[in-house]
Amino acid sequence: MILSWAARGAASAERGRRLMELRGVTPNGHPFWNFVEVGDLVETRPSYPAFVALHSRRTTPASRSKASRMGVAGPRSKTWDTNEVLRLRKVYPNGTRDEILAAFPGRSYLAVARAANARKIYRAKKPPVPTGNRMLDQILVRARQLGYTLKDLDAMVRSKNYFGGQRWKVRLNEAIHCLAVRALGGVVRAAFN
Repeated sequence: MILSWAARGAASAERGRRLMELRGVTPNGHPFWNFVEVGDLVETRPSYPAFVALHSRRTTPASRSKASRMGVAGPRSKTWDTNEVLRLRKVYPNGTRDEILAAFPGRSYLAVARAANARKIYRAKKPPVPTGNRMLDQILVRARQLGYTLKDLDAMVRSKNYFGGQRWKVRLNEAIHCLAVRALGGVVRAAFN
């Protein structure tokens, strides 16, 4: 008698279940949970490291997962309502860490950062660090204003990673600076004091 594909799959699954019961481990080699472990997990539920200290064959992520599947894990964090998202858009890009934590009481900074990144809200970029060369500083600020990265600037002036690799720190190249000024729509002028 030829079994259909569905029947073959069901028969294979049943053989796998019997084999797991016989060996006492899952196909990945993890041991089954026994009643003692489950009882201890329920008793020590808020403190997973305490449970792991009692049962050395279990890890903290495994205990969290089992508690979640059993329905005894701690309460999930509350969802973000529209007012919090609006506040997030206003405070997160430019606010300091203390301002952000004050705006969202009961939430950690990591939770706020994850919620912001999930909604494509990012911290404002820091201004370029002054290099001491006035022309180079103006080039970097103008590139940031126009939304160009330093690699884009290298591609525009064909400078082989001069800006992206910060090679100006080793040796300034005024010719590349002049090309960058021209590529960014500026004009080089001389001023005498």
